Amino acid sequence: MKVRLVESRKVYDGEVSMRVDRFSINGMVVDKEIVEHRPSVGIIAVQGDSIFLVSQYRRAADKTLLEIPAGKMEAGETPLQAAKREMDEEIGYSGTLKPFLKWYLAPGYDTELMYLFVAKNLRRIASRRQMDDDEDISVKKVKLATAAKMCFSGQIIDAKSIAAILAYRSRYFT
Repeated sequence: MKVRLVESRKVYDGEVSMRVDRFSINGMVVDKEIVEHRPSVGIIAVQGDSIFLVSQYRRAADKTLLEIPAGKMEAGETPLQAAKREMDEEIGYSGTLKPFLKWYLAPGYDTELMYLFVAKNLRRIASRRQMDDDEDISVKKVKLATAAKMCFSGQIIDAKSIAAILAYRSRYFT
């Protein structure tokens, strides 16, 4: 497959940006809208046979979703630093973080690459850091087996969370 970028034009610049790429693929010229998004992190926070999930309202879905703790990396942060910060902010725990997987969340139109970590040896932090303005999070501790069932029953409908929960369960409990 031969791919060549012809032109890339920024059409919106903000926290999340958009560009239009014109590229040639196998001799055909294609225009594609691309959302530019900072990398992010996700965490499977494990305590015994349970994991921590967060419940929060998501405007794009217009629903409150149950998800793994996750968030965007800040400028200058490494994935590990971002994962530590997000655990602190979202669930109020610190722990031993180990890289697990990384994946693109929507590579058909979005540049966001997520680094997934497994957190163990969790320790409660006295108080959580300040959350973002649009975050009103409640924390839930759920047995891993129950969380996996929730992925199939439609109680967890967030794709990154479904993939993370099922990948972790498959890797460590097969």
